[in-house]
Amino acid sequence: MLNQGRVCAALYVRASTEHQNYSTSHQEAALRDYADKQNCEITSIYRDEGRSGLTLDGRPGLLSLFETIRSGQAEFTTVLVYDVSRWGRFQDIDEAAFYEYACRRAGITVCYCAESFDNDGSPIATLIKGLKRAMAAEYSRELSAKVFRAQVRFTELGYKQGGTAGYGLRRMALSATGQPKGILQPGERKNMPSDRVTYVPGPPDEQAVIHRIYAMYLDERMTDVGIAARLNSEGASTCTCRPWSAHLVKQILTNDKYVGTMTFNRGTQRMRTTRRANDREKWVRRDNAFEAVVSRDRFDQAAIERKRRRRQWTDDEMLDALRDLFIEHGKVTPALIDAGPGPAAKSYAFRFNGLISAMGLAGVSWPSLPHATITRYRLRCVTRDMTNELVRYMTEHRAEVEAISPRTWRVRDIKVRLLCTRCRYERSYPCWKVTLAHDPAVDFVIWVRMDQSNERPERVYLIPVADFPDHQYIWPSTRTLQKYERYAYSGLRALFGLA
Repeated sequence: MLNQGRVCAALYVRASTEHQNYSTSHQEAALRDYADKQNCEITSIYRDEGRSGLTLDGRPGLLSLFETIRSGQAEFTTVLVYDVSRWGRFQDIDEAAFYEYACRRAGITVCYCAESFDNDGSPIATLIKGLKRAMAAEYSRELSAKVFRAQVRFTELGYKQGGTAGYGLRRMALSATGQPKGILQPGERKNMPSDRVTYVPGPPDEQAVIHRIYAMYLDERMTDVGIAARLNSEGASTCTCRPWSAHLVKQILTNDKYVGTMTFNRGTQRMRTTRRANDREKWVRRDNAFEAVVSRDRFDQAAIERKRRRRQWTDDEMLDALRDLFIEHGKVTPALIDAGPGPAAKSYAFRFNGLISAMGLAGVSWPSLPHATITRYRLRCVTRDMTNELVRYMTEHRAEVEAISPRTWRVRDIKVRLLCTRCRYERSYPCWKVTLAHDPAVDFVIWVRMDQSNERPERVYLIPVADFPDHQYIWPSTRTLQKYERYAYSGLRALFGLA
């Protein structure tokens, strides 16, 4: 009981969604009656409507109460709470005690008005509070276990346990006897506790998009990112305000709800703990629970394809896959690589510094590729190697270097750009196009000239842009190369004075 005399008090009320019969209005009425009997003046009230008491997170009312107390500006000296469980059902009972102690340390008393004991700090009160807190925590654990068992049972019967339907599906409310009651729109809930919810296929246009996604993934061998980009470019709707993403495409390709399977307990997040994924043997599944959007064969093909793409191939396995393609088709092309059972062409390019290099290591003849493709890949590899070599030399010389773009640097106050060019046969003589204009503008161009067969770099030139005013580019040829010899070096080592 509170001491007699006028006391300023604040009310704290909380009700979770599982206990609406324990409503905040009921608690407030009881607390006001208690305050009148104890001659208390209520200065403020803090509410948490439909909030769980398991943690402090998501309880703005209690957080606001603590902030007011910590600020030292509280106009009250007592906090009235209905009972110990309204303060919280913290799974660690020491946490509940800590929050009460923080109030008491600031000179604020916490009074549990519906409890049979006085919160006066006596050993008996401390013992009973500890028991009540343990009982409140245990109640939540028991309720969680009961709810989980009910969810498992209803999933095994083929009913959905919360959440949204997802693209291409809709939620259907069913009566207790299994009769359809209507489609639930986003945000709507079933109107009877005895009702159940299942899935039904969505509109035909969404089903068509799902089938297209499977076709692009399996038939065209497109990636999740590529599929999302194509759908966005075509203006396909996701039924939300967000565009298509690789994550959404992956969900459509991997979630077995699209083949009519109801799944529950994929992850665990009980008692407001951090969510963690469960092993597949812990999943609760009901096959053929509702009409499928995608056939089981098509879904299994997508699963096999995803596993193949995620396989960790060794270098020897990748090269053997190229040899198998050559034996089967008599040639190897990027299209054949992507259509084959092995890694994609991009995987070879990343692993072996270019597709051409991989084909050479595999002993596959290059004429099976167009000459322009060979040249393009080779030039890309030369550019990458020269860039790495140039950065290494600048680092060894302890130069003050600032990267402006992948192949443009500022060395002290001078801007330099690396440019590798192939030999062209577009004029009377073999020539090379050297672009001088660039954004941002540079002072020097380090020009790496490929030989006439475009097989290897032959010469390096340090071209001052100022020597060619009003020129966006120059066209050195085999006839005019001599005039550029004053800028020439045998290689990057010679350019840095190392050879």
